[in-house]
Amino acid sequence: MPKAVAIYLRLSQEDIDVRRNAAKDESNSISAQRSLITRHLDQTPGLAELPRLEFCDDGFSGTNFERPDFQRMIDLAKQGEIGCIVVKDLSRFGRDYLEVGDYLEHIFPFLGIRFKSINDHYDSLNHDGKTIGMDVAFRNLVYDYYSKDLSSKVKTAMRSKQEKGGYISCCTYGYKTSPENKHKMIIDEPAAKIVREIFDAVIAGKSTSEIAANLNARGIPTPQEYKGVRRKEKTEPQWTHPRIVYTIRNIKYTGVMTNHTRESRHIRDKNQRRVPMSEWIIHPDAHEAIVSREEWEIANETLRHPKKVTKTVLDQPDRVYYCAHCGRKLRKTYGSDQYYSCASALYQDSVACSSIRFKRTEMEEVLIESLRAQINFIKQTTRTNKKEMRSSSAECYKAIGQVEKELSQLRSRKMERYEAYRSGEISREDFIQIKESLTVQADELSAKKEQLENEYRGLLQAQKEEAESRTEITQAEQVLEDVDAGLRDHLYEAIERVIVTTNEQIEIKWVFADIFAQKEEICSF
Repeated sequence: MPKAVAIYLRLSQEDIDVRRNAAKDESNSISAQRSLITRHLDQTPGLAELPRLEFCDDGFSGTNFERPDFQRMIDLAKQGEIGCIVVKDLSRFGRDYLEVGDYLEHIFPFLGIRFKSINDHYDSLNHDGKTIGMDVAFRNLVYDYYSKDLSSKVKTAMRSKQEKGGYISCCTYGYKTSPENKHKMIIDEPAAKIVREIFDAVIAGKSTSEIAANLNARGIPTPQEYKGVRRKEKTEPQWTHPRIVYTIRNIKYTGVMTNHTRESRHIRDKNQRRVPMSEWIIHPDAHEAIVSREEWEIANETLRHPKKVTKTVLDQPDRVYYCAHCGRKLRKTYGSDQYYSCASALYQDSVACSSIRFKRTEMEEVLIESLRAQINFIKQTTRTNKKEMRSSSAECYKAIGQVEKELSQLRSRKMERYEAYRSGEISREDFIQIKESLTVQADELSAKKEQLENEYRGLLQAQKEEAESRTEITQAEQVLEDVDAGLRDHLYEAIERVIVTTNEQIEIKWVFADIFAQKEEICSF
């Protein structure tokens, strides 16, 4: 089956927002890119008849290669389903000079993928074994600098809107975008009603967990659900203590607009830094308030104010426990022992998660025994397999020797019959008949010998692979020895995840899944 041609299309939001040249915008539009590439493929021999796959990232920056359809295209390319990638120009593929060059000079040649950029007159088929060329590299560099210049202009435009009191990133829950001005928020009454209810409940003395549980019990959509935001997590959304606290702390509900609270340090910065409060852009009365400033201050005073402590990042290899019902990682609490439980039980009534609560020491005893059983099983299976393989290879080698002996005997008999024919002891007709019979037997034995030799080579290869796998098995055995020695922290090196259904039923997923006979184990304790 021939490999497909990938048509890649991209248009970033900045391409439309910043430029004022309508003709330029249209030339870069998705429909224009699609039309240009399709027409080019129809007119290119060798590509016109191949199947086509389209990948489109509409509204994604060229400086970021974590685009959904781009990643999907690269995954298919790695699987060998794509043989050629075609773009309108290199800027549509990406605007990072170094990363684009890496794809053109290393990744695509390694995968055996042809790459065509129509407007740049670039076809990797004409650069086989060579660099991409100075003209293409220079054009690629220009695209990179253009992106940086564009980023600077966008940042300046955003800062100007922030200084005027407009919101930039996303509309706060309880508000919606004004139809007349997309940078102004107006009250969204259904959501604002929930916000007022939260403030009233906190002022009345209810705890944040009680408020969250009440909202979940009534089926009130979370802010993300209400806005229809897709979640990366597979867990069910729910109101929680942090969500309630965030709502109470948010001064925007008093009509104050706060901007520039976070910023990117450079053009491809994936993690924004917090901006000191002294550098915030604050505008009072920027929009209609949902709660008064007095209500906001009372609610914030009512909230518990824990002492500020210095945060330290600790290595916690034991954070491998997950709830089987809601999928959330179990929280750890401390007392005479360390306990694990599911936080969902705090915010929802009558959920299966509420039955999960266990001691760390008790759980680890079960895990250690389970790991010991796994290791012992591997040891026993490995020894048995090794013994069986050695026995089979010895028998196979012996059988090959026997066949060779029989072939030698046939050759001797054939020579004896020939000499009998030459001396006149047997007729020519008898000799031919005997010769044909011996030839058939020799052919059968030769085929049998070839089959045995292939089998023998397979057994030797299996023994070699088994010897190599001993290294990984030794690692697993070392974990067990460390655990037996009392170093319990090494236990978690062998565990990827423990999914807890009840205090009596768990599912273990091992790191050494490729060694163990089963990738997961259900056990009770």
